[in-house]
Amino acid sequence: PEGDYELGDIVSYAKLCRKERQDLFTVDDFTWEDLNMDAVFRRVNNCQSTVGEQFLYERLHRLSPRGGNDELSALCSHFSQNPEEQEKIMVLLARLGKKASGGLPHFLEESRIYSMPLAPLYSLLAFLPFAALPVCFFFPGAGFCIMFLSICLNFYLYYRVKREIQGDLDRLRTLSSLLWFSEKLVSVLTYSPLRERVLSCLPAYRFLRGRLSGRMQKGYSDLELLQEYLHILTLRDLRIYRRAMQTISAHRAELRVLFESAGLLDAALSTLSFRKSLPYWASPSFQEKNTVIFSKLYHPLLRTPAPNSGSFSSDVLLTGSNASGKSTFLKALGVNAILAQSLFTCTAEHFSFRPGPVLSSMAVQDNLTAGESYFMAEIKSLKRVADAAWAESCFLLIDEILKGTNTVERLAASQAVLEELHRRDCFCIAATHDEELPQRLSPQYENYHFQETLSPEGITFDYKLYPGPSNSRNAIALLSLTGFSRSVVARAEALAGKTLTEKGLPQR
Repeated sequence: PEGDYELGDIVSYAKLCRKERQDLFTVDDFTWEDLNMDAVFRRVNNCQSTVGEQFLYERLHRLSPRGGNDELSALCSHFSQNPEEQEKIMVLLARLGKKASGGLPHFLEESRIYSMPLAPLYSLLAFLPFAALPVCFFFPGAGFCIMFLSICLNFYLYYRVKREIQGDLDRLRTLSSLLWFSEKLVSVLTYSPLRERVLSCLPAYRFLRGRLSGRMQKGYSDLELLQEYLHILTLRDLRIYRRAMQTISAHRAELRVLFESAGLLDAALSTLSFRKSLPYWASPSFQEKNTVIFSKLYHPLLRTPAPNSGSFSSDVLLTGSNASGKSTFLKALGVNAILAQSLFTCTAEHFSFRPGPVLSSMAVQDNLTAGESYFMAEIKSLKRVADAAWAESCFLLIDEILKGTNTVERLAASQAVLEELHRRDCFCIAATHDEELPQRLSPQYENYHFQETLSPEGITFDYKLYPGPSNSRNAIALLSLTGFSRSVVARAEALAGKTLTEKGLPQR
């Protein structure tokens, strides 16, 4: 569903996988924020279950190292050809549902299990109150004493341990739903590779099936209240919990297969739904050549996007005035490079590029608490991108390079950094307001620009990509349009003309 909702437990599986992987093919936090990928996730997300949402969120962080088709793509094709099976699985996923506690990824991690006091004796303690009953007939004093003490001990243990493991008990209810779903799935799913994996993992959790659902829920009827007291008296929930955690510890790999299988199915169906919601889409075309070719490419978050087409055979330098569309275009490229390598879906009629890690340096911010200036933050962001380009063939996006310092040093540093990135085995697309950079970086960087139209009524943009560098400047025109006096505007135009003449740049 679309909308600005809290992600909560949805991010937990992605955090776990990031700890395990820690490679360039995981979209890093800076790029994720630059490209507003949380909003992209919400746009794609039509999952029926929390497990599916967790898997989809992680999937958008994970890029295919070779860019080849994988099981998600195969499942999308399978369900497109089997709509009846698709409907049946969607119903099962809806019943798996979105739990208040969707913390199953917690069980996938090698984490410490709470050490329960007297845990090996729970079976004996559960039996003791009932064993004291016959003793009461022959030795009433001793029998009632044993019964009373055992009941008190069991109640004490129950409430003390419950307080410590309540979070896990909630997760076990989700696990129970996952086990139910997995058993139902094998009778519906005809995609054999996934079905066989699920079948092979179910026996490890057969003991827990049906014993976890509804655990520790407060009853209201007399019968439910009596059942609750009986569970407390016999420590049933604690014994089930102990057995469940032992099973999980011994068969964590099987649990991961069941979790990822359900998540993969939900993510595939959500991807199909996303595709249907688009005006048009295309499967990506991956190539070995370091070029980018796209036709009618647009940003999936825009309600009325302005599609662009182009063919980049070398690194690219984008120029253009403020608000002309440079940043949106960069984000559209970045989002599509991620969607292409994660969901094999592009918001374009055609999108072809060499797959690889996607990194950006765009929405740079200073860090006042750390005493870090804006320019220092820019430098660190560029260093992160440059380091990545040393290690792997990357897709790099840089917006307004080094705008936080003086003109002379900005031009020199920008030129040096972009020349260095050009020498590395990556594809770099950078946006700048500096009109001298296109000249300095030619022919290493191809030049493209966005432009605007000025009229007495104001300024309008078509958000279209044009070849060559920009020679338009709207800052002074905007002074006039926003009400500055004619003398201020004339003075600004005179000063700008003088500077352009000194630098040998064309006049407006």
